[in-house]
Amino acid sequence: MKIYIAYTGGTIGMVPSDQGLIPDAAFADHLTQHLNESDELAHDFVITSYPTLIDSSNATPKDWQTIARDIESKWHDFDAFIVLHGTDTMAYTSAALSFMFAHSDKPIIVTGSQVPMYKVRTDAMINVMGAISACEEGINGVFLFFAGRLIEGDRAHKAHTSDWQAFSSPNCPELGVLGIDWRWRSTNVIKQPMVIQIPEMDEGSVTILPVFPGVQVAHWQGLLSENVKGAVLLSYGAGNAPDKDPALLTLLKAATDRGVVIVNVSQCGAGSVAAGAYAAGSALVKVGVVSGIDMTYEAAFVKLSFLIGLGLLSEEIRAGFLENEF
Repeated sequence: MKIYIAYTGGTIGMVPSDQGLIPDAAFADHLTQHLNESDELAHDFVITSYPTLIDSSNATPKDWQTIARDIESKWHDFDAFIVLHGTDTMAYTSAALSFMFAHSDKPIIVTGSQVPMYKVRTDAMINVMGAISACEEGINGVFLFFAGRLIEGDRAHKAHTSDWQAFSSPNCPELGVLGIDWRWRSTNVIKQPMVIQIPEMDEGSVTILPVFPGVQVAHWQGLLSENVKGAVLLSYGAGNAPDKDPALLTLLKAATDRGVVIVNVSQCGAGSVAAGAYAAGSALVKVGVVSGIDMTYEAAFVKLSFLIGLGLLSEEIRAGFLENEF
């Protein structure tokens, strides 16, 4: 198997300096040495460090495009792809690759580490070797692998800052769990043709609207600027937000009327938005807010960015969320 490994940035490849941790310019060489020392790996590896490494805290939709175009340019030369990435926005990137390489007929696995590879007590090689093992299993699609969990790319959520298991899959069982051997979730997947779409995505086209006790119009007005075309509404519980403040609802209605697609996603760690189950949620439906059902906020943000980038009309994007398409 020929595997392409792209180090895009992140903790896994950092080393200490006078200014704190910085990317290691020789990381690709060090990783190559580690892999060559394993007698169990009979694969051809090509490991590349990006010329401009991405601090995942600074990642933007343009970086998702950069990674996707890199993979696309090498698609016919490799059997599998591993993207090494910082953990802060890893779930966003894995979701983006899921949409851009829909129904991928090769494995694309995003991983990284909580502790840099240079340290003795690190999860770096455990995660890299786990990602390689997943590729060997012939599982096609886009996934995030971390601490023994193989999570579908658009289902991953950054759930812990300091635990080895930094990611969860709150509303969908992991596809695979790696212990001594792999344990796989039973699936009935209908094979669909692969579609690669890498749209231009405006970095300011999507925003997030937090709901909190005492939220007022002034808090959201600046977020719903004229440049915004989509918004993720982080609601309470099963999709609720204040319905006794007419100014808030008027603001949302004005935004949806001008074509902004507002997607309702729960702040809860797990569960689904049940649009209209409560009066406070019904008010959102009436002003044009659509349900994100059980999506993570990361996936909802990325899906909006992706669909807007494709140039779809707001009605088409709303329909895509309501019918759970794309």
